[in-house]
Amino acid sequence: MTTRRAVIVGLLIAQAASLLALFFVSGRLAATAESDHQNALLSTESAEAIDRMRAQIQPAETVVQFASNALADPSVSADSLLVPFREAMETSSQLDGIFVGSPDGSFVYLSRQETGYNLKRIEVTNGLRDTVNITLDNDGNELERASDPADTYNPVERPWYQLASANPGDVSWTDPYVFFTSRQLGITSAGPIVRDGQIQGVVGVDIELGSLSRFLDSLDTGTGGGAIIVNEDGVVIAHPEPELIQNEEGDSISTVAISDLDDQLARAAVASFVEEGGSEDTQLTSFDSESFGESRGSFRTADVGEGEWTVAVFGPADSLVSSLASARAAERTLLAIAGLTGLILVGVLTYGATKPLDALEKHAWSDSLTDLPNRRSILREIDELSESEATGSIAMLDIDRFKLVNDTYGHQAGDEVLIEVSRRAQEALANRATIGRIGGEEFVIVMASLGTAAAQTIAEDVRQAVKATPIQHSTGAIEVTVSLGLATSTGPTSRGHLMSVADAALLEAKSTGRDKVVSGSGPRIVNLDAG
Repeated sequence: MTTRRAVIVGLLIAQAASLLALFFVSGRLAATAESDHQNALLSTESAEAIDRMRAQIQPAETVVQFASNALADPSVSADSLLVPFREAMETSSQLDGIFVGSPDGSFVYLSRQETGYNLKRIEVTNGLRDTVNITLDNDGNELERASDPADTYNPVERPWYQLASANPGDVSWTDPYVFFTSRQLGITSAGPIVRDGQIQGVVGVDIELGSLSRFLDSLDTGTGGGAIIVNEDGVVIAHPEPELIQNEEGDSISTVAISDLDDQLARAAVASFVEEGGSEDTQLTSFDSESFGESRGSFRTADVGEGEWTVAVFGPADSLVSSLASARAAERTLLAIAGLTGLILVGVLTYGATKPLDALEKHAWSDSLTDLPNRRSILREIDELSESEATGSIAMLDIDRFKLVNDTYGHQAGDEVLIEVSRRAQEALANRATIGRIGGEEFVIVMASLGTAAAQTIAEDVRQAVKATPIQHSTGAIEVTVSLGLATSTGPTSRGHLMSVADAALLEAKSTGRDKVVSGSGPRIVNLDAG
């Protein structure tokens, strides 16, 4: 073999060896990256799921606390709370009904209808019942009423009443049960009305399980993946396919245990969680399922009343990283080209291959409609503020009567209003604070290092900027106002407490006339006389 041929062969062998080593190392790194990506994806989704689950049920607890405290005053009646009840249901679509029951069987119940509301009132006088159903429009105006002498409903016999009566001083959550009126499975948050140490009645708020299932269906769990909520007894609270979580036999409806759920992957995921000890620290597990093979799950728990709910997010390992696996194949192709064509071509192709990551990052942290920071992004900022030793404030902002905008002008106009309110708020903030959208017509302003007085000034600037001129949309102009609730932290606290104070202040702003800024400093009782 000539020297020239030996050099050529040696270079070819060296090049081939380099490429083989590069492919081997790349394969090992890619496998590790796939595993890390699976864990990160599941952990992020389960964290978001537990936050959104709490956000789904928190308004119910807030209403129960507000109403039970208010009704402890003998001068306050259930009828005087109908306006704030209706406004709470406008703000939080998951609230299906709000009611007050008394020991003598008297009952006031405000529930949703397709249009407007239904008000059921049971009055008991000298042992005689009078039941009336009143149909209301969206503004609470009476449309018609009808007596129902055949009605046998007795609030004292219902699970929520008995649970709240047995737990004075606490907000309780029932196990899933069948609602008397809708015949749908749901849960109820309830709290006692206490006067002079005696229980005078119970306040309750209904949430149908279907609303919890719908938010699970919105999670990004990849092809074949899923999510589920179960309680400490193994009863399924929510599932992306709500028809799977209730048994119907004739007129009888009952809950479904996880062991009986017609979802093999969900059963295997929860079983793996139990095998790992079923604790809050068991966030990630790997397990095998008969139909899907190697799978992974992330689990987080939360106290709900006296019980504990577990949120599980899971999926087959391959489907969780399908996009990453495609990128891995493309990477190998690029590596082969790099070995043959040199560093310049590698640089060009790498630049083109990584360009989509900007859009992916923006999608992960920005709201697609308003381009503001999304829920995940703004909650992270609230966490940083709440954990800080320094003073800081947040403001919950809600567009007044936004549902009326959608109902009157259509959802396209509603989207235009959301975009313009976002623009005006950002312009008014002038880089003094950060505003993000956490869902629907609700926003949060994070004001790091600012106390109550400065935060009040900024919030007032935003309120004035929004209402300054009508908002032009495709078919005309709409006068829009916003209400804001403030909370200030003077040292380390929790995100939940900070948002609860701001939410209570927002509820006060809503129930006392809207278009205003209210500062909160702790648990609050709304001025009911202001309507």
